[in-house]
Amino acid sequence: MTRSATPANRGSGRPTSAEAARLERDIKEAALRLFLARGYEGTSVEDVAVSAGTTKQSLYARFRGKEELFSAVLNWAIERPDWPSPQTAEDVSTSDLETALLAVAENVVRRVLDPEMVALSRLVIAQADRFPEIAHKAYRIWPRQKAVASLLREHAAAGTIRADDPDQLAELFLGMVAMAPARMASFGILHDAETRDRRTHDAVQLFLSAIRRPDPRSAAAGQNG
Repeated sequence: MTRSATPANRGSGRPTSAEAARLERDIKEAALRLFLARGYEGTSVEDVAVSAGTTKQSLYARFRGKEELFSAVLNWAIERPDWPSPQTAEDVSTSDLETALLAVAENVVRRVLDPEMVALSRLVIAQADRFPEIAHKAYRIWPRQKAVASLLREHAAAGTIRADDPDQLAELFLGMVAMAPARMASFGILHDAETRDRRTHDAVQLFLSAIRRPDPRSAAAGQNG
């Protein structure tokens, strides 16, 4: 995140729609940076306005106060596909379910362990009583959830897995692979890369063992034996 221009550099007169949109983004970027660094109580509207290169009056024209600003900014951050780093689709074949799920899992775990995402998690937890709707959203929204659900539908249609509710299974899968690392990181507990990768792999294997359909050939061989 870069520091925005000072108020003097923004020019005078009525801003264009593009300028207004840019100013609102500057305000949100500045507010997010300050809330993550200082917390809710340690950040003032004036601090945000100065950091965004605007005035309190301009900020209040968009947000009625700090609570509304905080809610808008955190909802915006949680939903952003480009924060804390751009989300990219995994470059693997969807025909191999295990490989595809492992690639998604590793991507998601990297995201939840990003220092800025860890700071966001701590902030949401600290303000959960005051902003329960944000805590609920942070808990429910997982990156790549639609992609995982689509992957599960594809393999359920092929008859290789049981997936009566792919959307719910996708949420459960992402919770399995990422919830524990995210929670541990919020307490400052981080595994080394080897341990993290092994735990991610084990979570994927556990999930697959629950949804895979038995191979008819293996079942028949067992009966014949």
